[in-house]
Amino acid sequence: MAPSMAEQMLRNVENHDDDHLTNTPMVTLGDPALANSWEWMADLEAKPQMKYQELVELANSCDPFALVEEDIRTLAGGIKTLLGSDHPVLESCAKYFFDQEKGGGKTIRPTMVLAVSYALNMGIASSSSNSEEVTTTDVGVGASNRQRRLAEIVEMIHTASLFHDDVIDKAGTRRGVPSVNQIFGNKLAILGGDYLLSRASVNLARLRNLEVTEIIATVIEHLVKGEILQMKPTGQPTGTGAFTRYMKKNFYKTASLMGHGCLAAAVLGNHSEQERRAAYLYGTYLGQAFQLVDDMLDFEDNSILTGKAPLADLHSGLATAPTLFAAEEHPKLVDLISRKFELPGDVDEALGFVKQSKGLQRSRDLAQVHAEKAIEAIQVLPDSPARVALVALA
Repeated sequence: MAPSMAEQMLRNVENHDDDHLTNTPMVTLGDPALANSWEWMADLEAKPQMKYQELVELANSCDPFALVEEDIRTLAGGIKTLLGSDHPVLESCAKYFFDQEKGGGKTIRPTMVLAVSYALNMGIASSSSNSEEVTTTDVGVGASNRQRRLAEIVEMIHTASLFHDDVIDKAGTRRGVPSVNQIFGNKLAILGGDYLLSRASVNLARLRNLEVTEIIATVIEHLVKGEILQMKPTGQPTGTGAFTRYMKKNFYKTASLMGHGCLAAAVLGNHSEQERRAAYLYGTYLGQAFQLVDDMLDFEDNSILTGKAPLADLHSGLATAPTLFAAEEHPKLVDLISRKFELPGDVDEALGFVKQSKGLQRSRDLAQVHAEKAIEAIQVLPDSPARVALVALA
């Protein structure tokens, strides 16, 4: 009796040389404990190589947001199309932050994905079999349709994480407007975040790239790991071990999405291993710098820039880089960190210690070290307006 079609398909799968792929991770570089050849961790004692004025000049060399402006302009609309739902409340919750009149956000992550795509795609449009998918911009080669969709997916995942974070942190505002949990309640905020992740996953699968699917799925895993690491820290509250955990938490919660988003753009463009490594390291180093600066701004009244109230981290019981550095000069901070600044006056006392220490300056230096490493990583890419924009963004 001839085998059925289902039986034949099963035999084909069992005999396939690549059947091990279903049980073997394709991408292990996303975890800092495994990233041997793509190591991103910077020396905590490293000093910046560039002068501040040099950084200012690089930052002012061009506007990275202007580079991708046309693609970003359609981003929110594209996302809202992807989020169509037959439940109006769930749809409204999921779309809340994608209305430009509600603040819109900084679009750092999709800007990075698109700018990296532009930089990688320089010179390939004429020879690539997928050249018809790649747009042409005022500065040359742009992004493919799948790379633009990836940028939307990355922003959806980021926004989903904000929904969940605001519930955990009991936040009242986000990006200068009431947070989703304030408007819709905690239950709908959680479900809205879950819905965003589910729609991102569906559209990720539609990219039809197994490696990219695993790369981005790893990011979602990292977001959960980072939140647990932040909620349930282990070991000594200060010292090198505490700082290493802090940087690893930052990787999971912030830098992983940036690094892997840039890596996925390189994979979708069929770029070389060297270019993939450059894209991954650029995004990861920049993600670390981004989070360090964000943690510094928490000690200043920069709610317009950060979208959150000042000292939010201390009020949440979190010891970030400025506090950990300050504890090396003011040992009394160790007790405050251990009890998560719970007693009356703890937050003000901790703020005083940080202001009296070199904590903010050392945090700024460490952020600059990471920004410089991001710039260094992309020097292997061909010179182009897009590469200049990536340097300016860092």
